[in-house]
Amino acid sequence: MPPVHPIHETESPSFLGVQQAYVFDPIKQTLQPVPDNSITISIRYPSPDEDEAVKFFLACIPDPASFIAEQHGKITSLLRSKQAVPTRYRNITLSLKHTEGLADTQGDTITLSLPWIASCASQSDIAAATLEFKGVISHELVHVMQYDGQGSTPWWWIEGLADYVRWKLALAPPHWSKRGEGDSYEDGYSTTAHFLDWLSERKLSEHLVRETNARLMAECWQDEWFEEMTGLPVKTLWNIYKAQYQ
Repeated sequence: MPPVHPIHETESPSFLGVQQAYVFDPIKQTLQPVPDNSITISIRYPSPDEDEAVKFFLACIPDPASFIAEQHGKITSLLRSKQAVPTRYRNITLSLKHTEGLADTQGDTITLSLPWIASCASQSDIAAATLEFKGVISHELVHVMQYDGQGSTPWWWIEGLADYVRWKLALAPPHWSKRGEGDSYEDGYSTTAHFLDWLSERKLSEHLVRETNARLMAECWQDEWFEEMTGLPVKTLWNIYKAQYQ
């Protein structure tokens, strides 16, 4: 697990540039750099005494910063390639807010919806809710960490990779689609995740996932990478996959 520091961070406009993170002490007026191998984690939420959804969330995940740090290490292991790939964002923020939807990630900030958390509290027991919260946070954390070819990567890969990692971390919910279901690898989410996992069993996907993420650090997305790294076009691979479950 990487060391975690409270921080004041400045970051270059491009994630491909230099990131400089510092710890600032306003009393002593000292500024110390955060070590290059470290990440920093911030957690933001309303007072649990004033919001039942926050209280329920913290009952499920009492120490969200430690959970994020642990998952960051696991996701790094799943995405690490032979090529040296720098951490995309050095600071990660988890924010619980009264907002629409379920969860959202913008840059280095993950936002979970408090109304959604409240709905989980009313519909699920604490074990089921904990699995869902941990799964959603892990999915969103992949978005913080994965590269996207400067916006060129199709959404199905972005969301499919996040669910693939969630599956590998044993945090998939029971309501997901089953292996072999779906109309296309471009369906994204769990459909793409199962497809990538199927490839993984054939010693293809793990290499493909790692190397694709590394290439997207500096290159734009190309469908041809599938054939380059597996020997077959992605559409052919999908057809073989589907045929095994008909």
